[in-house]
Amino acid sequence: MNGTMEYYDKAAQEWAQRGYAPDARMESLYAFLDTLPKGARVLDLCCGAGYETGRIAAYGYEALGIDFSKESIRIARQKNPGILFYQEDILCDYSYIGRVDAIVVIAGLVHIENGQLPLAFTRMKQVLEEKGKLFLTVREGEGRMEERSLCTVDGEVYDRNFIAHTLAELSEAAGEDFIFQCEMPSDMMVWKNYVFERR
Repeated sequence: MNGTMEYYDKAAQEWAQRGYAPDARMESLYAFLDTLPKGARVLDLCCGAGYETGRIAAYGYEALGIDFSKESIRIARQKNPGILFYQEDILCDYSYIGRVDAIVVIAGLVHIENGQLPLAFTRMKQVLEEKGKLFLTVREGEGRMEERSLCTVDGEVYDRNFIAHTLAELSEAAGEDFIFQCEMPSDMMVWKNYVFERR
């Protein structure tokens, strides 16, 4: 069966059409960005087709993006020629991008098992400045959501392994390297926006 990366390669164009729509603006993201100094370097991790990366840059920040989907990164570069995008996995070492002041992970952790969350936080710590901030959007809940995991595109079945997380799970995985700061408002009750700061 096709997996998560294959799904996003296949559905990249559809996600791009949805994400670049004018009404797709995420108000909580702007509220988070307002807590950062203008010009801060912000990594959009699991950036998909780069729609939020472009919005971050347009809002006055030095934005860059990482995603593991080759097709998503192709679209992101095409739509945002002035922004650096890297094809890389959230669990791999991407410290070659240099240091950043903040990291935004919008729904990227929904494909990360609990056992892999500590590694995800370790990778983020490697590039995040001290006192740097994380903005994490997660699906509230525990464990794999079967109905969100299996999907069909053009007659092919994909298992994108959709995982819900709680704040307690995130805090445990973050360990002593990060401190939870606050929850920011969300447009959808089942999605939560959490802010952490690197100690």
